Order: sequence, then structure tokens, then C-alpha cells
Amino acid sequence: MSENPENTNKTKSETVKIDGISAQINLSPGSETHRRFAQLMREAGAATSRSFIETLMDAYQNPPEDADSAATIIAMEKQIADLKGEIAAYEATQQNEEAEIEDLKMQLATARNEANDNAAKAQQIQTSTEGCIILKPNPVSAYFLNEMAEKEKTTPGKILERLFIDDLQNPRANNLPYTVESSRIREVMKELKNNQNQ
Repeated sequence: MSENPENTNKTKSETVKIDGISAQINLSPGSETHRRFAQLMREAGAATSRSFIETLMDAYQNPPEDADSAATIIAMEKQIADLKGEIAAYEATQQNEEAEIEDLKMQLATARNEANDNAAKAQQIQTSTEGCIILKPNPVSAYFLNEMAEKEKTTPGKILERLFIDDLQNPRANNLPYTVESSRIREVMKELKNNQNQ
């Protein structure tokens, strides 16, 4: 019994497989898969099933650039640029705030120094004016007092101080209703000096 050569060739082509995959595609005739395949093949304008399969394989291996993906990338790049701008603005604001804080710290330090200086000056004035008597002599007394101070190269206050102490110790030479012994003056001077040293 001889084999039909046509049948033999058909059987050989059907049985040839590559990596276990047959050249035959079973779309289950009349199935939804068959219907979709026919519709896509018609929309692609493919003349044969084989050319359509090649088109599908080409599209799978070399997919066209997705316009949506490109738009998404552009949108993301714009968003990144916007965020960079916001970050730069925030950093500039932060630098300005830090500069303002440093300026305020300097102003505060200056104000504290001035307050301390003023307090020290006030204390110094208070200390230097303790026991002071402010005297405004009449013009004639002031004239001769200034003239005497200039000749003696001292101050009018020093002259009045010396004259007063001299008069306190000499009841006969003064018109004061009050005299003090020299020993009492030395005692007070010593007491005041001790108080000043403490």
C-alpha cells in the first residue's frame, strides 16, 4: 500500500514544531477569539492571516511610542520644574527669614548692651552725685570764685569745699552758726574712706 505523497507532505508540515510550538493556531472556530482575530485583521488591512500575525509580532517586539506616555512624561517634567521652583522660593524665603532673625538678634544684643551701658551710667551718676550739693552762686560771687579758681588752677567746687572745711575748724574766722573740731573731721573722713573701700 503506497502513501499518498500529498498527504505525507501535509503531515510533515503539520508536525514541524519550533521550541514545541506548532505552526497551527487554534482559534476555536466561531469563538469570541476567532471573531476578535477576524475584526483586528480586517481593521489592520492585512491580506492574509500570516501577514497579520507578522504585523502583531512586529508591534509586540517594537512597540510604537505611546503618545500618552510622552504626555505623561512632559507633565511630570513640568511638575518637577514647578516643584524645583517652589523649593528655590522656599529656600530663598528661609534664607531671608534667617537673615532677619540674625538681624533681630544683633538688634537685641545692641539694645541689651545699650541698656547695660545706660544702667552703668545711671549707677555711676547716682554714685558720683551722692553727697553733692548743686549750687548756683549769684553773678558777683561766681565771677570772683571763677577768677580765684583760675589763678589757683583748680575748680570753683574745690575752693568752696576747702573754705567750708577751714571755716568749720575756726569759729573765730567764720560766720557759721556751727563749728566742728579737727578730730571730728578726721574721724568722718576716715569713716567715709572705709565705706568707700568696702
